Amino acid sequence: MAEDPRYHIKVGCEDLGKYVIMPGDRGRVKRIAKYLENAERKAENREYLTYTGTLDGVPVSVVSSGMGGPCISIGVEELLTCGVHTVIRVGTTGAFQEGLKLGDSVIATAAVRRDGTSGEYIPYEFPAVGDLDTINALVEAAKKVGNPYHTGVVLSTDAYYARHFAKEESAQYSAIMKRAGVLCVEMEVATLFTLSAIKGFRAGAILTIREEIVSENERIQAGEKYENGLEKSIQIAIEAIRLLIKQDKGI
Repeated sequence: MAEDPRYHIKVGCEDLGKYVIMPGDRGRVKRIAKYLENAERKAENREYLTYTGTLDGVPVSVVSSGMGGPCISIGVEELLTCGVHTVIRVGTTGAFQEGLKLGDSVIATAAVRRDGTSGEYIPYEFPAVGDLDTINALVEAAKKVGNPYHTGVVLSTDAYYARHFAKEESAQYSAIMKRAGVLCVEMEVATLFTLSAIKGFRAGAILTIREEIVSENERIQAGEKYENGLEKSIQIAIEAIRLLIKQDKGI
């Protein structure tokens, strides 16, 4: 008996849109889905919660990915079996650069592949670069929504707490990334962008700063500015999908 092609996400193709917004946190799925018309829960299994509604009459889904490269790769691979062609990650991130403020949006153009998952697909010399049409749609949407935004390279890593164990090595690596102009650190973009390139679907990512650098030894986290910024980032992702739908229709 053949393996269920959507064993983990547990959703039928008839219940999925070809455009997908993908937060890591399943708790954000309903927060995003409220911007869709007639959104309904279609599936729920493990970290994968799926809601589907419409934008301008076109089915759009919101599917949580869970944390890290392994989880997003499994979710995306299974979504692709239903013909999904566009995925925008909506996530959170910690700043490397002092100019990034709580609640600012970061539109990733590429990612440093310090994850493990993407290396299982293709050697690390291969770059993790976002889809240009999706990046442009996110930039245009950010201008329309009006939240402060930054574009550039992000760092994707797997081990959230490893910096507390290998403190010296982690600090040295972070310093190199900062000098190189890497904007921030998160856990999924490198895997998503690598899959986008080798599997042939569009992918973008918009992240919200939840940890801001105040000084060399001081950081501030979360709070009202972050929550307001996250809501703006969600609106940007929704508007970007709307723009891509229009583009695909030739409008």
